[in-house]
Amino acid sequence: MAAIATEQGQYKTYVLTDEAANSQIQVVPERGGIVTQWQMDGQELLYLDNERFKDPSLSVRGGIPLLFPICGNLVNDTYTLNGQTYTQPQHGFARTLPWQVTSQSTENGASLTVTLESSPEIQANYPFDFALNYTYTLQGNALTLRFGHTNRSDRPMPYSTGIHTYYAVGDKTQ
Repeated sequence: MAAIATEQGQYKTYVLTDEAANSQIQVVPERGGIVTQWQMDGQELLYLDNERFKDPSLSVRGGIPLLFPICGNLVNDTYTLNGQTYTQPQHGFARTLPWQVTSQSTENGASLTVTLESSPEIQANYPFDFALNYTYTLQGNALTLRFGHTNRSDRPMPYSTGIHTYYAVGDKTQ
């Protein structure tokens, strides 16, 4: 049976559970729509640096961050488009902004959609009107991520998107 619950700590956390498979994920929309935990049979699959996660001035190291509109780094954190220079941090801005929960369902697994839309503050360094929808679905022991990107601008919108999964390992040298 699939279920969705919320927990309120420092950040509101959505807990998606598949009770029959004994699996669970936790999603924190306020901290970039990130998956912070993924457990199967009580075993944690993801690494999360909790101290960095608690400090909103630091980027999160761990979980499954959402990357947009770039993956990686830009030289001097800048890019030029149509003669205008803009600033973009490593992996873009999506992983540091609050997302909104726009849909949830327990049909065919536990499913949660988080949405990020452009704003004047975002457009100061990424001059496009857009909407991003990322849907997490936990069904059995499988976690499925679906990404939807809508360009609401009247011109092409260059971007790259991705996730940066931090799996838990016993000994990272091995």
